[in-house]
Amino acid sequence: MFAATTKTVVRALGAQDDLIPNENVNETIETLTLVKVRKGTMWPIVTYGITDQTLLDLLEDADVKPEHTEEVVTENFKTLNSSGGEICAAADVSSEVGLELGKIQLSVDTVDGASSFTLRKKTVDVVKLRKSCSNRRISKKTVDLLKLKPTEKLTFVHQTVYNIDPVTFYSRCRGGGSVSAALKTLLTFYVLGKKKKETKFTVPQESTFAYGLMEITTEDGTLGIPPRTRKVRQYNKGWWNISSDGDDEDFCQTLRQVKTEIKSKEHLLQPLEDLPESTRRHLLKTLVQILEDRRALTLLEQTLDQDSTGASNRPQSQAVSSFMDLLEPSNVSTSQKDAVHLLVSAMDTLPDDVAALLTSCCPDTLRVLNQLVDGLKEDGDTKLPESLPPPLQEDGELRWTAELLCSTNQTLRELSDQWDSPELPAGVLLEVLSVVVRGLSLMQPTTD
Repeated sequence: MFAATTKTVVRALGAQDDLIPNENVNETIETLTLVKVRKGTMWPIVTYGITDQTLLDLLEDADVKPEHTEEVVTENFKTLNSSGGEICAAADVSSEVGLELGKIQLSVDTVDGASSFTLRKKTVDVVKLRKSCSNRRISKKTVDLLKLKPTEKLTFVHQTVYNIDPVTFYSRCRGGGSVSAALKTLLTFYVLGKKKKETKFTVPQESTFAYGLMEITTEDGTLGIPPRTRKVRQYNKGWWNISSDGDDEDFCQTLRQVKTEIKSKEHLLQPLEDLPESTRRHLLKTLVQILEDRRALTLLEQTLDQDSTGASNRPQSQAVSSFMDLLEPSNVSTSQKDAVHLLVSAMDTLPDDVAALLTSCCPDTLRVLNQLVDGLKEDGDTKLPESLPPPLQEDGELRWTAELLCSTNQTLRELSDQWDSPELPAGVLLEVLSVVVRGLSLMQPTTD
């Protein structure tokens, strides 16, 4: 619920590009904190690794004393729920800041109300900091401890937004409008099954609601802070970022784009079928072991990312190392390694334990899901078969995946209207799910 609150605040401030919502109420993020940023190689998913080190820890000579400024961002901020189920935000905004708040969409984990609260912004004087830190020698030991991957870039927190007094939020779970069965099932999976019908909690004062990052460089053993570029407005909306006020034609194009992406990636996955059967069997067995720990799956994807760039460092995880060893034989082609990489990346993009459920599901369940992927690629609407294995039946743990694979223009519109989730939008979720189902199907044992 705190995550939904911070997303609401960031959207209301109109600062989606500059501020990152803090999703953990227990994570107080201070300025100068070092953060590792990683953007997915296959999908537009960005992850932030907050460290316990600061920018000053990087310096061999840390006599720098950064200067800060503080100002009120909003006063008497509240979150409100309208009668139509749409989420709005309102606040009396400091005239000095000059922010303009309007109607906004909220993720499905909604916040219905809050006690009035005030937000302050703390910002590092980057100009003075750059002058103070320019060309200073960095501590190689500290940099090595960060274990920065080739696919990650190093940043520091130059700005934080926090509440000056404790604030209480409450939320109620409720059915919404005339949504489709697929949407209700998916919303149940993400929200209704994860929290009580009514939630109320108090956020302590000076909790971090959001933070802003600036990139740093450590080339040639010295610290650098490149100039910061601000995005004023984005006109080119990606196909995964669906606007709720788009017309039907826009949504038809969006669903067609999803289908196009699935067909394109299916071609890249096809080499999986040509892997030796013993290799496929051992890869699947090792994947099951890796998926017992969600962090190990992310480590596997990062290792595959490095391997694709020529890096040869092996992870300390035994299961991940074993998986990589299976791809070493000369009879495993580059296209097959790329297909495995694509499948693992898709798995890591799926939320929670979905990848583990799909990898360990029975062959009948995977077969039906694979048939639904086939149907999704066609022009007509896909329907669920009358006879379904238990995991795909009405109360089954994977029912929502089957419903999602039966998406139409209307269901995709409803899902996007109700769940505007920038970290995993509806179109990306549909594509990623299809890739995982198809990839796992291609790796199944050959049957006569």
